[in-house]
Amino acid sequence: MELRPVLILILSCTAAAEVTQFLKPSSAVVGQTVTFYCSFPLFRDPKQITVHWWKDGDREFLNSKQDSRREFQIESKASAILRIHNVRFGDAGVYYCRVQGEHTGNGTGKRLDVSASPCPLKIIPKFSANGFLTCICKTSAFYPDDYTIAWRKDGQNVGTGIKTSRTKNAEGLYEVTSYLVETQPVHPGTVYVCEVSHSTLKDPTRANYTVGIPDRSFSESFPWWIYICVAISALILTIIVVVICRKCCKRKAPKGNIRTRQCVRCSEPIPMNPKCKEQGLRKNNRSTPAVNPRAGPNVNETASKHKKHRKKERDPECP
Repeated sequence: MELRPVLILILSCTAAAEVTQFLKPSSAVVGQTVTFYCSFPLFRDPKQITVHWWKDGDREFLNSKQDSRREFQIESKASAILRIHNVRFGDAGVYYCRVQGEHTGNGTGKRLDVSASPCPLKIIPKFSANGFLTCICKTSAFYPDDYTIAWRKDGQNVGTGIKTSRTKNAEGLYEVTSYLVETQPVHPGTVYVCEVSHSTLKDPTRANYTVGIPDRSFSESFPWWIYICVAISALILTIIVVVICRKCCKRKAPKGNIRTRQCVRCSEPIPMNPKCKEQGLRKNNRSTPAVNPRAGPNVNETASKHKKHRKKERDPECP
């Protein structure tokens, strides 16, 4: 009977410890940060505490090497946390903690619900060939599927000419596309507003478009055969310009250069014919007779000094 208190104390120490969990915030929107708390009986030695986390459906414990967004920390001798930054839609699920050491036990589990906002919205305007406008409003991927969409034109609600479609992507998120089709030409300055309400939004989100000059592309204004005709015409015009330029250049080409020489007694330049140039070269190439220095002055040379200037016989074609 005296050993019974000791046995009870030993059994209480080896029994499974009570581990509780809570989550802050209880639900999250994509992009936020959430923190799971794991609370357990007080440990005497913090170095003996080991806490693991896992997600329901996984076969392995979570770690930061698999995903750097996860942060694990033992805050004190009685609590540990799992913090997930930049939450994604795929992080939704039930998370458990397991404590090992002086006390051993599993947490009660805590579910994380993740929602996604339809923001941002965008409006894509398209004009048809006859000038009619179609406004296309597209949402971002969102969750859950509780939304409302509305159109306004110059501040007035639009109830006709609207067609809305919803799709679900591979991640389980929803996407909505709404069409507002005008059956009459629109005037510049008209303002269209697409408004979406969702559980993740405190106030509805909006996107607007103001009509300016009809945004018709050049390719939609003319048929394809007009572009071919314009290209062929441009090619023919280029060829004609090249041919004309070549002919003009040939006509303006300079003729053979005409050399001139200056007469001794005349001040006017005399054009020199190429034939005369050849004759001059021939005369210059004739060898002059050798002169004997002992014979004294050359008779011909003396006589040439007293000769009067006379015109040389020239070729009729030479000046």
